[in-house]
Amino acid sequence: MYLCVTGCEHIGYGERRVYHLNDGSTVVERRDLPAVSRWQCWDNHNHRVYKKSDQTAMKQAAERHKKRFKFV
Repeated sequence: MYLCVTGCEHIGYGERRVYHLNDGSTVVERRDLPAVSRWQCWDNHNHRVYKKSDQTAMKQAAERHKKRFKFV
């Protein structure tokens, strides 16, 4: 399934961004943390996603959204 962002929330003056994906999952980007622990992925049942391939697909959807709308 192709993931895309349906909504984005900016919390705390852009320190944390919450991306809502089309399958009901959520990606949280915390910009103040290092690159290794910056991303947190949650599925549509509000369980943490640990599978690397799923995390990568979710991160790529968020990165495409950031590139499209020119977020820094």
